[in-house]
Amino acid sequence: MNEQAPRKTGIRDVAAHTGLSVSTVSRALNGYADVNADTRLRVERAARHLGYRASFAASMLRSSQTQTVTFMVSKPWTKFVDPFFLALLDGIEMVLQAQGYDLQIVMAREFDKEIDLIRRAVERNRCDGLLFGRTRPDDERIDYLQARGFPFVTIGQTSRNDHDWIDRDHFVIAKTATERLIRLGHTRIAYLSTPYRYTYSHHARDGYRAALEAAGLAHDPALELECFLSRRTGSDAMSELISRGSEPTAVFCGNDMIALSAMDAMRAFGLEPGRDISVIGCDDIPIASAVTPALTTFSQNLDAIGMRMGRMILAKLGGATERLQEIVECRMITRDTDLPPPERGR
Repeated sequence: MNEQAPRKTGIRDVAAHTGLSVSTVSRALNGYADVNADTRLRVERAARHLGYRASFAASMLRSSQTQTVTFMVSKPWTKFVDPFFLALLDGIEMVLQAQGYDLQIVMAREFDKEIDLIRRAVERNRCDGLLFGRTRPDDERIDYLQARGFPFVTIGQTSRNDHDWIDRDHFVIAKTATERLIRLGHTRIAYLSTPYRYTYSHHARDGYRAALEAAGLAHDPALELECFLSRRTGSDAMSELISRGSEPTAVFCGNDMIALSAMDAMRAFGLEPGRDISVIGCDDIPIASAVTPALTTFSQNLDAIGMRMGRMILAKLGGATERLQEIVECRMITRDTDLPPPERGR
């Protein structure tokens, strides 16, 4: 006698489980705006618990898949000038295309527009999953996507860290850079930070301070300056340090663009990067090895990071329920800009 196949969970099972009507359950699962958020979340959780997949595969809120993953571009990536952005996309697209998915880009030209773009992508069924970076300690984009049960992966962490992400260990990077400068004999080491709106900037600051404390060096707030992500702000910050007489003998920069800009400012004051003020960057962008002197920085295989990110979102789209979190290792590339201070040997 043939065994009977297990009965597939249906929408009526979800309705019975929640005590709601089939119509309400259907509208909740298909993203209709007339269903309030609490009811929608209750239905989505019940559907996942029961294994219901008819109207949204792998917990996705829509009636059909788009076979598309969206990468949301935030400032300043909207101008496509950041090498980090371009290399990362190449790796993501390679993995997605191999599995039949398209990668589309949406641009948030203002920070307060990011959440609106994400809402439209989800509620208008424009994609199956989302990718984005520049995460904040408290990030409303992540709160929204978690409430909707929508698949996403970020480049970067939050204060809660209860979502799927891939990231570099910015604490270790900053601590390692500062420790090297200390070993070279520097005692006045500045930190030019990326914007503190981002979580990784806090991690790097904490690593910088930890290295100073471990070496018994006093933390001088005047040597910490927040920069932004356009090229000239490193120059502005370095000029400020030199002009006000708090000139450091070394500086760690939150990214290579800040570092290269700071080097320009040093030259404007008649100082030679590396010889007069040591500089360490963070990204190993292509130009870092081509400038003179070549910039000491930290390597990262952006293609590989993008590929890992692509595999993570594919896993979520495939129904993976475990939390996916990964720290990517980076290593210091020593070149010509990290030398002992002038009074030691020159």
